[in-house]
Amino acid sequence: MITSIRQSDGLKVLARDSQKNDGPFFCPKCHYEVILRKGRVKVHHFAHKPPVFCQYGQGESEYHRACKQSIFDCLSQAEDVANCELEKDLGKVVPDIYFVRGTVKVAIEVQISSLTMSKIIERTEEYNRLGVYVLWLPVFDDVLEDEMYAPKQWEKWLHTTYYGRVYYWLQDLNIAAIHFDEYQIWVEESNWYSSDGNEMSAGGYFKRSKRYRTPNHGMTLNILKDFQATIRRAWAGGDITVPNCKILNDKYPAWWK
Repeated sequence: MITSIRQSDGLKVLARDSQKNDGPFFCPKCHYEVILRKGRVKVHHFAHKPPVFCQYGQGESEYHRACKQSIFDCLSQAEDVANCELEKDLGKVVPDIYFVRGTVKVAIEVQISSLTMSKIIERTEEYNRLGVYVLWLPVFDDVLEDEMYAPKQWEKWLHTTYYGRVYYWLQDLNIAAIHFDEYQIWVEESNWYSSDGNEMSAGGYFKRSKRYRTPNHGMTLNILKDFQATIRRAWAGGDITVPNCKILNDKYPAWWK
């Protein structure tokens, strides 16, 4: 986590703006003491003292911390953004970044790869109940440049939830929008003779891969300029279930065929 509660005045503070002698600091969720970690390499953050029983802030990567800090900094400078807050406690959910634009309340969730599908759906349903529009935003990985890519289950879920798109954070407010096209596998042709002497053959064609997809990159998007609040109706098919939810999605037509 990159925020905590400072005991001296009860204020929520950022790790990067704090010094160790400003402490002690406490977790906003479990209220146990946390340690300020500031170095030259890692993003400044707070960590629970062992043994750790609280899940708040667990499993965060450096990319995750850097991502939400960068998005928060950019949104905080925007004139039409209000109530921008890192790690805002909304009860059952704590979005990485929360802000209000006009009458629209938005939650950005960066940490998704470490969550179970049931937890992702549970959080999405809770945001819907709170009237908050959610943008699930994993960090971009260079493997998405490859022609053959195996989406994880949560990426397949995002792809369905966001109408054939998955959004990945690049830098600041810049987002990569990716559609997963079918990936075709070539089945080699083979020939043989049956027991009665007839020549047989098989293969020599392409077939759709069940596992792999080809990332189809759309335009680079900006969170404030290119997204809109949308009410998403429930949908179910195969092993994917999307609940009634409120999402932040881009306002452009499909770029894929």
